[in-house]
Amino acid sequence: MRSRTRGHGQHRAVDEVTRLRAELDQERARSRDLRRQRDEAQAARDTANAKANQLGEALARAVEATRQNQTAVSSLTAHPAVADTQPIPVLPLHLAPFASTDPAHVPGT
Repeated sequence: MRSRTRGHGQHRAVDEVTRLRAELDQERARSRDLRRQRDEAQAARDTANAKANQLGEALARAVEATRQNQTAVSSLTAHPAVADTQPIPVLPLHLAPFASTDPAHVPGT
């Protein structure tokens, strides 16, 4: 007489197929989770690269603006008209020629 706990060959094969299908379902779920994580990592990498590119472009613009400003300032100070300019003497009003102490006096009249 056979033992009832072991079952016969067909039952054991059906049980093995059921077990393998459950394992396959678990592996499919893990695979979906890994694909989702990969997609999230790629999106984060793309965002970081875009920000790095924006930063690089902003830095290049800042360097160029600084260079242009330095060129403009050095050009002005090197210009002969600027170098030859003398300060304009300014005298206090009471020492200025044609000064009047009369409050009603309008200069040039």
